[in-house]
Amino acid sequence: MNVEEVKSVLKELREEATELISNERIILREVPDLLSFLSIPNVLAILGVRRSGKSTLSLLLLRGKDFAYVNFDDERLRGLKDLSRLEEAIYSLYGNINYLLFDEVQNVKGWEPFVSRLRRGGKRVIITGSNSKLLSGELATSLTGRHVDYFLFPFSFKEYLRFNGVVTGDVMTTRERALVKGYLEKYLELGGFPEALMLGSRVMLNSIYNDILFRDVVSRLKVKRVERFKDFASAVVSLYSSEVSINRLAKIIKVDYKTADEWFSGIVESYLVHIVKRYSAKVSSLGENKKVYVTDPGIIHEVVVKKDKGRIIEDLVAVHLLRKNQFKGIYYVKGEDYEVDFYDEVNGELIQVTFDDEIRDRKIRGLVKASSLLGIGRLKVVTWDSEGEVKVEGKKVEIEPLWKFLLR
Repeated sequence: MNVEEVKSVLKELREEATELISNERIILREVPDLLSFLSIPNVLAILGVRRSGKSTLSLLLLRGKDFAYVNFDDERLRGLKDLSRLEEAIYSLYGNINYLLFDEVQNVKGWEPFVSRLRRGGKRVIITGSNSKLLSGELATSLTGRHVDYFLFPFSFKEYLRFNGVVTGDVMTTRERALVKGYLEKYLELGGFPEALMLGSRVMLNSIYNDILFRDVVSRLKVKRVERFKDFASAVVSLYSSEVSINRLAKIIKVDYKTADEWFSGIVESYLVHIVKRYSAKVSSLGENKKVYVTDPGIIHEVVVKKDKGRIIEDLVAVHLLRKNQFKGIYYVKGEDYEVDFYDEVNGELIQVTFDDEIRDRKIRGLVKASSLLGIGRLKVVTWDSEGEVKVEGKKVEIEPLWKFLLR
């Protein structure tokens, strides 16, 4: 492509972006002041699963500012090899602007030194990407301490309520609580992918799921046995809220361990699923085991035939914690005769999740045992609807309904 052709594409992309944020039903996201992180010489990387709203959020951050927008998901730019032509086209079209937004930047080779050079020249750069390996290469080396990562998920439950025009406060009436719980039932099934909610069609969830698999895993890893891979991905999603064994997955899908491990890593790197490692006080054994959680309940309902409401609730809690902590310090705890669903190391809290009140007592006993062994005093049980506080062996255990937990 010559410079004039690149300019033409950039102009079209900017017009589409302007139309997007002017016409789309904008829902404010529960995010910190990300623009404050973009002070020179920083680069802001907004990462997360495809179609989670990264582009819209980035465009909103720059609304009212002079900026250049480049979407590397556009097939016309994927083959662009000389990024100096892109830079020339940007300055020719927009002048000497300070802000640049590069969407799905992992799609073009050589972007790392290009962004690094722009940063050294005093530009403020936002990059978005749908792969966790985005900052593991040359850019990470050249930008040590000079970039901020933010992980964006599909709509949280609070954002889902806002999308549906439901405003929540610290104090709610019985009617308001009933309304919120009704929407929680819908959220468990529909999830929070903005596009799927806006179009009101479950067909979109299938499209989103396949888009993630093919564009962020199959294409990147150059997977040849596509149908076998799709079976593998379905098996991984079906393990939501469960411990995962790569060796067992390999045997079930009938592929070798190396292939299964590569495919699993690709799925995790696409942010379709997240892993939570087992906690151990011994650093050498930290993370030997792991559980898998799906990034959105809508994907679970789209892929899994036989659903388990208790496991879906646990998945929601996991994603809520990962979102809140930005992946830092979330583990599960397991001993010979007890297990605790989550240890939030950042906030010093042990959390159990249960849908069935009949197994709540067993969950509480596990909490108390882990509390004594690990020396952690904050204990919580997240339930579907129960609320209150109990004392067991002198330890206070808070019982909190899921809807309230997700709104904190």
